[in-house]
Amino acid sequence: MRTLRPQYPLHLLCRVLEVSRSGYYAWRNRRPSKRAQENARLEVAIQAAHVRTRQTYEGLFLRGPDGEPVPVQYMEALYLGSAELIRQRISEITDDISSLLVIGHSPGIPNLASDLAWASAPQEADRIGCWFPTAAYTEFTIDVGWSALADSDEGAHLAHVQRPKHAV
Repeated sequence: MRTLRPQYPLHLLCRVLEVSRSGYYAWRNRRPSKRAQENARLEVAIQAAHVRTRQTYEGLFLRGPDGEPVPVQYMEALYLGSAELIRQRISEITDDISSLLVIGHSPGIPNLASDLAWASAPQEADRIGCWFPTAAYTEFTIDVGWSALADSDEGAHLAHVQRPKHAV
């Protein structure tokens, strides 16, 4: 009714939708349910995190060899994606791409980093799985095609883990 109200008179909407006028006004003035309020807070938190992710990338000022900004592709699915989903997206990268930066959130990113590190650095893989604070990152060298990472950790070698100093 809310979207149709500007176009049609209230008495017509109430008759067609079989709603009393008093019922319409009670509904319109009713406070949102506890569940609706929780959903609204979650939506705000998710939107804020999306903005933070973009700000994280933009703050890196990444440039390619030609000095141009590195192209970016935002994928909503990666935001809270599982390690498996992120791995699948990485495996879809064409092999003409030699470097890849994935920015995401927990638990997907730390789980994927731990999985990829397991073959080359099992002890560090355990640490990553247990302790990967906000703003931490991992760097890997990959000596296989991206598609090989779809179902294997072989070919991924942990090069570096960086955790923020305040989290050490």
